[in-house]
Amino acid sequence: TVAIAITFDIHAQDRHFSQFFNSPIQLNPALAGVIDGTYRVNLNYRDQWNKLTNGNYSTVNASGDINFKVPFRKLQQDLLGIGASFLSDKASTFGFQSNELAFVGAYHKSVGKNQFLSLGFKTGIQQRGINFENLKFEDQYIEGQGYASTSKEILPENNVSFAELAIGLNYNWNASDEKSFNIGISWHHLNTPDFSYFNLSLPVNTISVKKPLYRLFSFNASGSFYNGSGVITPRVWTLVQGPHLQAMAGASYLLPIDLDQTNKLILGGYLKGVKDAKGLALESFVPMIGIELGKVNFTFSYDANTRRLAQS
Repeated sequence: TVAIAITFDIHAQDRHFSQFFNSPIQLNPALAGVIDGTYRVNLNYRDQWNKLTNGNYSTVNASGDINFKVPFRKLQQDLLGIGASFLSDKASTFGFQSNELAFVGAYHKSVGKNQFLSLGFKTGIQQRGINFENLKFEDQYIEGQGYASTSKEILPENNVSFAELAIGLNYNWNASDEKSFNIGISWHHLNTPDFSYFNLSLPVNTISVKKPLYRLFSFNASGSFYNGSGVITPRVWTLVQGPHLQAMAGASYLLPIDLDQTNKLILGGYLKGVKDAKGLALESFVPMIGIELGKVNFTFSYDANTRRLAQS
């Protein structure tokens, strides 16, 4: 299976894809190897803020995973899944870039006909950097000349890296392409890493102030059923990270476009809600369109903001 997803949005600050179901390893490590087949490759691209800054903010994710039977006779109904993922996002205006290379592994225990209970782990490394030459400070401003002088700001090292750990649980029932159910939970940033640039090279007699990354809890559920003319797939996804919450709900519809039903038109839409310091709000509507050509999917989506960007 090969899936290519492209998203255009103008508001999100996190590196989460609106087509979350097309980046399964990022969603839940227990989904590694949960495939209709033996292998899967996913490519995701997201572009945002290109009309609001001098440069856009883009995110690219490439991942792949496979499954295979457990090499023990008594466990031949079980499966193992392994995979790898690379994610990179960059804000061209400030030269900020974040990269992650991760590896995942999952054990899928057969608990009935076409049913698996899965436990997955993810380990990797994240790297973040910023180009200070692209930043301007107040003490650089000279009246009539603009930002013409050199700043006296004491800046830290501009590159930080830390480990990433995640764990996930998942239940999957897949009776056919037209009837399935999936539900899972996962926890990310288990080690609550410190991502502060300033703690890399502290001046003498300076106390370190840690900036730990909040642990992230994720819940996802989906299903599929045939309605007489096509397959409807409802999905929900909820993230909780520190004081913040994000939830998405919607569905996609797969309509066959040929007689043997191997090629399908994909139509869908999702609502995204958030909770921040100002309370709960409906943030965006995400329409989606795509095409399925056998085992290859192409999908496009656009995040249409439903509230003023200044409040996002």
